[in-house]
Amino acid sequence: MKRIFSILLVIVLFTAITTAQWTEQTSGQTTQLSTVSAVDDNNAWICGFGGKVLRTTNGGTTWTLVSSPGAADLYNIFGVDANTALTTSSPAATFVYRTTNGGANWTQVFTQTGGFIDAIWMTSSTNGFMMGDPVSARWSLWKTTNGGANWDSTGLFLPANGAEAGWNNGMFASGNNIWFNTNAVRFYYSSNSGSNFVAQTVPGFATFGTIWFNSATAGMGSYGNFLIGTTNSGTTWSPLTLTGTATINGITGSGTTWFACRAATIIYKSTNAGTTWTTDYTAPAGNYTHMNKAINGNRLWAVRSNGGISVSNQLIGITPISGEVPNSFSLSQNYPNPFNPSTKIEFAIPNSSNVVLKVYNTLGKEVSVVYSGYLSSGRYTVDYDAANLSSGIYFYTLNAGNFVETKKMTLIK
Repeated sequence: MKRIFSILLVIVLFTAITTAQWTEQTSGQTTQLSTVSAVDDNNAWICGFGGKVLRTTNGGTTWTLVSSPGAADLYNIFGVDANTALTTSSPAATFVYRTTNGGANWTQVFTQTGGFIDAIWMTSSTNGFMMGDPVSARWSLWKTTNGGANWDSTGLFLPANGAEAGWNNGMFASGNNIWFNTNAVRFYYSSNSGSNFVAQTVPGFATFGTIWFNSATAGMGSYGNFLIGTTNSGTTWSPLTLTGTATINGITGSGTTWFACRAATIIYKSTNAGTTWTTDYTAPAGNYTHMNKAINGNRLWAVRSNGGISVSNQLIGITPISGEVPNSFSLSQNYPNPFNPSTKIEFAIPNSSNVVLKVYNTLGKEVSVVYSGYLSSGRYTVDYDAANLSSGIYFYTLNAGNFVETKKMTLIK
């Protein structure tokens, strides 16, 4: 009888960490929320119509309406850390605002007459890129090297092809790689931080969309209500089948797990790189406008047209590999090793614990948070993508309970 109970307990624990867990959070707003940007599993930023900016530092248990950078609608936001964020509005001209004190104050750091900034993406605390609709037949492309305090377009000349335009949240950046969409059945791609762009032809119609990459090679994009995918960094794109007909406003994920939301109440999930999809969650009201995975973490957020916020603590990028409870903590050698650019890291925890898995360079500087969160006892494997790192030796450290262990791995590009 005791053995049966133990088996049932393991099954319950295993089911608990693999079952979808979406819940609603309270924003205090009833107007449209445009974009969510999650720094990690605790810190996230949201912008919306009427110049509203929301911030959480506790995983969304509470959302605070911070001071507004203006009354105009905000279309895109990027959270750098708990205190620093950049957001953009476009009333008559386009404006970009920056805060370094948690939204208490905002500084206008950019404006462009006749422009419309669609997306901002910071690849580090200092370096970033932003993209906007063409002005005078030239795409509005800008770089920063000082955390968004200043922006420069030197060396970023890209002529528009006819009447091209972009879309808010229609850009993705990772390391030196940048993709952004247009309404001309093409993505633009740069492998050198914007110094040069090539046009990637995609199947679809001349309409807008969004884009996300789970690795340097595996990505998905949308054109209106059509979903497309690539496994070679966008050299070729293929149609994917996603239930529903409304515009696809959000794509995110990790590893082979993907999530997508349309301008409707449903969030879809695929665990096989987009081959098949299932309904993962249905919101009580409001249409989804955007969704995002924490950059350094696993928490998912999605925002809606009525001020609604949905959150999920699903394990993505990390996979339970055994229903047995291990006898001790352990951290295995990554495989493959050496690797380029992705590898797997396996570990075991005998007790339910807060788990943090980080990567450091040879100077001891933290370069990645691979996973941070609470896990039930078990064995796990996590996918680690080092596309944004240079070749060299790195160290990964597991902290779980009172257990700490570090191992070395080698990245060769």
